[in-house]
Amino acid sequence: MKVLVIEDDKMSAEHAAAAVGMCGFECDFARNGREGLSLLLKGDYDIALVDIEMPGLGGLDVIRTARNHGARTYLAVLSSHASDAERIAGLKMGADDYLVKPISIDELSLRLQAIARRLVPDSEPEVLSAKGLVVNIDTHTVRRYGQPIDLSPREMKLLVLLMRNKGRCLTYDTIADHVWGPIDSVGSVVSANVSRLRKKLAAGGAEEVIHTVRDVGYVFK
Repeated sequence: MKVLVIEDDKMSAEHAAAAVGMCGFECDFARNGREGLSLLLKGDYDIALVDIEMPGLGGLDVIRTARNHGARTYLAVLSSHASDAERIAGLKMGADDYLVKPISIDELSLRLQAIARRLVPDSEPEVLSAKGLVVNIDTHTVRRYGQPIDLSPREMKLLVLLMRNKGRCLTYDTIADHVWGPIDSVGSVVSANVSRLRKKLAAGGAEEVIHTVRDVGYVFK
């Protein structure tokens, strides 16, 4: 899946990008409506997240113009307003969905995955593989070099998150938000669970795949 984020606020754009990354999708950015419309019409995007409140060419104008030019991308509005009138206006302009900010990274990633399933309903089961690991997300099964590994639902979620972001360091807070939601003692909780997961993945002397980035978080590589 290829996702375009049209958002003029840097923090909100990074927030959306983190959610896209958690899904394992490609992500491009546009910092204003005109740039976003140009990319939307030229690029081959499956999903676009469009902020409504942008200076110059606003999000609703982007959506209306894109639809008038035949764009078939799934267009999801991002807005801090949630009145019925505003939702209806967005949908009338051609939006497929209306997401209200603030929205957590975890919820946005789940929304994107749900959209992707609707766009490709007959897709093959999602399987992640690296370093001898084969993770079937649909059946919740894990094997390493052919040997089954029994993971708890939380450990499975943690492993999938790290594998989908292979090569990218995820902070303790990002991991906690995605796997647990709001918790106390983030560093110790994440570290303890990563330690248990590592032991299971290293059974039989297999190489380490989850690496520590000191005082920051963890990376799968």
